[in-house]
Amino acid sequence: MKAIARSLRAYYFEYLCISPLAIFLLVCTFFPIARLISFSFQLPTADSQSGFSLSLIHYQELFSQRAFRQAFGNTIFIAVVSLFLEIILGLALALLLTKNSRIIRFVRPLFILPLAIPTVVVGVIMGYFFSTSGWLNRIFMDMGVLSAPIYWMSGGLPSLCMVALADCWKVTPLVMLILLAGLESIDRTLYKAARIDGAGTWYIFRRITLPLLMPSITAAVIIRGIDAFRIFALPLILMGQNLKVIGTYAYLEYAEFNNPYTAAASAVVLLGMILFAVLVYIRLTGKRGIAAA
Repeated sequence: MKAIARSLRAYYFEYLCISPLAIFLLVCTFFPIARLISFSFQLPTADSQSGFSLSLIHYQELFSQRAFRQAFGNTIFIAVVSLFLEIILGLALALLLTKNSRIIRFVRPLFILPLAIPTVVVGVIMGYFFSTSGWLNRIFMDMGVLSAPIYWMSGGLPSLCMVALADCWKVTPLVMLILLAGLESIDRTLYKAARIDGAGTWYIFRRITLPLLMPSITAAVIIRGIDAFRIFALPLILMGQNLKVIGTYAYLEYAEFNNPYTAAASAVVLLGMILFAVLVYIRLTGKRGIAAA
């Protein structure tokens, strides 16, 4: 207690500055999460007379439902595919935008445009794009790639790929900006020295660019990974109840079927998935960093 008191006296102004943020996080983040977790373990019959009761019945009911298991798998598939595409395309675009060209400088703002479009509008645009008589099928059929249209909205794997591609189109500019900032922070003298020593483009990318870009890639994966697992609006707009992810499943359980306990349990499962994925990725990249050192 004395150490805490001395710390408060020594850093009074610093604690005062961060107190609004701490209060905001406590009230608007940590308390709702704690309440959600406790609600997911609470029996529906628990009231003021019987007291608070803990039970796993909601989780048992959750994993016994085929709809939730499908939503669980759909969420993982969309998150992994969209995140993989966003990192690859974001890195390619970031490398392209580092080129000192008049054309690149002119079209650079166009690459950021999808971030400014609301998600609802993106869903409507992608609905026209992926419909049976939409632009994508017409382009492929006119090119002779397809002899019959792909029914993207029929459910199954095509619909999962459709949602992943729509999410990729919407959010790749964010990944591009993060990686572009990382690329521009790399010391250019390293590239000059490598060129003088006769290093090729692929060798420079593999030995200089990629290792120095790993912190930015890690930040992009964590930021986008959390968002990818939380995907909600796009699948709901494009497919409605025909393709559920955990976010839409929790919403429908709460709003449509009046089952707040199951909705809370599914939200806790989603939280656990996000934390697990982030921790695993940080641990893997940490091991690589130690090995490289």
